[in-house]
Amino acid sequence: MIETLEALEAIKIHADNYRHTAQESLIRNTHMNELVEGEFILQRYIDAVLVDFINYIGVKHGVDYALYTDNLK
Repeated sequence: MIETLEALEAIKIHADNYRHTAQESLIRNTHMNELVEGEFILQRYIDAVLVDFINYIGVKHGVDYALYTDNLK
């Protein structure tokens, strides 16, 4: 379980960094996703998806990581 917690913490650190450039990255990569060029995604939605995904990974490995969007800020 320690390895899982270390991995989740590493993913959280990357999410902390990524969230600041997520909008630009999503727009730049519209050819790889189904967003319409110029479409804007609210930061709170980006944060919600990041947190939900990290918690999902934790649960799949038997860890209730209990990450909240406030933990990304």
